[in-house]
Amino acid sequence: MLLIQNETTEFVKEKLSSFCKKTSEGLSKPKQKFIKDMLMGLCGTGSPSVHNISKFIQDNVSTKSSSERLYRNLSHNDYVEHIDKTFLKLVKPYITDETIFIVDESDIAKPYAKKMEGLQKIYNGSEGKSTNGYLLVNIVAYTPNKDSYMLLPIFSRLIAPNMEYDSAKQIMQDTIVDMELAFNGKGTYVFDRGFDDRKLIEFLSNNGIQFVIRGKGDRAVKEGFEEINFNKIVNEMKFKYELPGLKENEVFQCATRRINVRTDDHPSKKSNTVEVSLVVSRIFRKGFQKRNDFYLLCDFASQEMPDLELVAKAIAVYKKRWSIEEVHRQMKQSMRWENMRLGSYQGMKNLNALMALALFFIYMSKKYIAEFAVGFPKMINYKKEDLYIPKEFIYYRIAEVLSECIKFIVQYKRKLSLAERIDQHQMKIRLV
Repeated sequence: MLLIQNETTEFVKEKLSSFCKKTSEGLSKPKQKFIKDMLMGLCGTGSPSVHNISKFIQDNVSTKSSSERLYRNLSHNDYVEHIDKTFLKLVKPYITDETIFIVDESDIAKPYAKKMEGLQKIYNGSEGKSTNGYLLVNIVAYTPNKDSYMLLPIFSRLIAPNMEYDSAKQIMQDTIVDMELAFNGKGTYVFDRGFDDRKLIEFLSNNGIQFVIRGKGDRAVKEGFEEINFNKIVNEMKFKYELPGLKENEVFQCATRRINVRTDDHPSKKSNTVEVSLVVSRIFRKGFQKRNDFYLLCDFASQEMPDLELVAKAIAVYKKRWSIEEVHRQMKQSMRWENMRLGSYQGMKNLNALMALALFFIYMSKKYIAEFAVGFPKMINYKKEDLYIPKEFIYYRIAEVLSECIKFIVQYKRKLSLAERIDQHQMKIRLV
């Protein structure tokens, strides 16, 4: 078994080395070394602590000297842009017309920090209160395939609004434009109701971008020169489409129609509008309605799509949005994203970008699941009904396997310590 694990470790070493070369292509040799050390350390320790990464890489100098080198590189201002461009190249082979780009905001809460540059009040959704911290804008690509799906983090930007020339929304829109150009307009973008904004809807519609946005249900709808109450429009719609729900004895009763959304800030007879589709869904369980109406604003490439197909696609696309919540959970639990601590804002931005790159490698490694299962079968959890198909969200397990393998990768031709040579998972037997 130990021989098989060694082979798996060599396999991981080869894949990680190749990944590091791709991600650092075009940079100077010291910067290439820095990116490789950071990716090895982030995947190996599962922590953004620069001190722990310095101890982990053991590059034949003191931990203090290694830390100073890493801190010095993190202060450079050209890593974020380089990594953003690298993401587009790395993810392009995985993008299809069926890809869903999940856009969401998260946060890095730093309630006790005082001297970190750029700190400001943010809303911490997990605790339901405001605290010091930074905003995060994340984009994850969800691509279905025959057996399962490929989930890939492709953009993460740490933002302190008072330190940036552009707003978070402008940074997000610029990124979407770059993605549209790189992927030739493939894919559909999905947003939660926090993005139900006139300017965003105008931007997406005018650029021919396919999207689904969960609506707040509090906007007026423009008909001709007048604006009509949203509830009045919904009450006049005919709920003639029925789709299966998420639970037993549950169905979605749906209706749709085209509406005009005002894009100007102030209402007037001559205000500009864009036309989008409104999908309203009601959840019924055992004949009784559960919860309030569910609103989706959407626009797809085909304007001649039948109403039932449009409704089904809008709901199916929005369901996939919940995948990013699991990604956020892994970011903050498995990768300890909120443990980032650097004095400089530029350093925090660079560290966040490198962590996103490490997370991409972990998620991309799902295609090597068979190799990991051979070397570390107890770490990869399979369904009972089919031993050859892993659980859908397997990324926690993959992160564990990669961390275990990377612990035994020797970068700088040093001898392993006795503690490193002992198999951590072997059974200890006491002879009496």
